Formats: sequence, C-alpha cells, structure tokens
Amino acid sequence: MKIHNYPGFFVAIAGLDGCGLSTQVRLVTKALLQEKVKVFSTKEPTNGPVGKLIKDVLNGKYCSLPPAALQLLFAADRGCHLASDIIPRLKKGELVITDRYAWSSVAYGSVDLSTEWLFNLNKNYILPDLTIFIEVNPEVCLKRLAKEKRSLELFEEKEKLEMAWATYHSLVTKYWWTYMVVVDGEQKRQQVTEAILARIKSHSKFKKIKK
Repeated sequence: MKIHNYPGFFVAIAGLDGCGLSTQVRLVTKALLQEKVKVFSTKEPTNGPVGKLIKDVLNGKYCSLPPAALQLLFAADRGCHLASDIIPRLKKGELVITDRYAWSSVAYGSVDLSTEWLFNLNKNYILPDLTIFIEVNPEVCLKRLAKEKRSLELFEEKEKLEMAWATYHSLVTKYWWTYMVVVDGEQKRQQVTEAILARIKSHSKFKKIKK
C-alpha cells in the first residue's frame, strides 16, 4: 500500500468477527461528532453491488468461491470504496474511519492464501494513517457470536479466527511503522471506546482535520 498525501486523516479499525468492531466504530464516530469533528464512518464490504455479492457469499447464500476469487472481489469493492467515499473526503480534509480495510483482507485471506499475494493485490491502494486492531481472543469472539445467536459466516470458525488473529499480531509487529496499534477489546465497552479515541486524538493528523 502507498502513503497518501491528502489533507484528511484516514483511520482503519480492524479485528476479529465478534470483537465489537462495528459497535466501536459507531460509538467513536458519535463521540467525535459530539466534539464537532468532521468525521465520516464507513465499512467493508460496502453496500455497493460488489460488496453485496461478497456478503451473500460469506453468508452462504451462493455457492462458495475459491479463496483467490473472493479476495479479488474484496479488492474490487475496495477500489470502488476508495474512489467514491474515502478519497473524496480525504481531499476535503475530513476524518474518515473505516470498519475494516486491506489489512483485514490480509489477515483473513492468509487463512488460504499467501500474504505476499494479498499484499500485491492491494499494493496500489492507499495506506491508512492509523490502523487500530481491537484485540479479543478468538474463543471470546466465538462466545459473543454464539450469544448473539447469529449464523456464522465463512470465516467465523475457531481455527480460521485463530489464524487471522495470529496474522493480525504479526502485521502489527512487522508494520509498526505504518501506525498499527493494538487496543484491548476485552475491557468494558466504554473503556475500549476511550482507548480508541485516545489513539486517534494523539495522532499528529488529528489536529489538522476540519471541524
């Protein structure tokens, strides 16, 4: 991925299914809006045509795709996402927070594919200014998913979650220079929100975004 030179601040929040990712993106966005910060939250897969197809595949609505084909769909959806939602707002100097991004594709995709292939697939996309990994043990994630009584998606199996969890940690260690940080997601919900907000506000770009 490439470092961007847009005036806005691009934040990606990542984690295993069941870590509370979508909830935290919502709570963090709400808190920032209350502080009059110009923030836009979004997620992947998107609600666009390709994103909807990905969701149907993950939910088992269609027959499963080969891993490489599925990742090609993720990359296509990401390209549309960047062009239509993310980059236009970064050009305006806004704060953009995405629920999952390319690092998630690398973590989950590495269950079946090489990280090198996945990196090459996403090499022309921009790098987030800050990536926050909400760390929750895979077993805890599965318990939370079971408690929600929802049907499991393609990657929501213990072995696959453990592999994705291990890859996330290796990415944080290896690519620390890209501002990849870890937040303990097993704290109380409000504590997790406060920890994420602290990471965002401590970044040098936060002071430069539009309010």
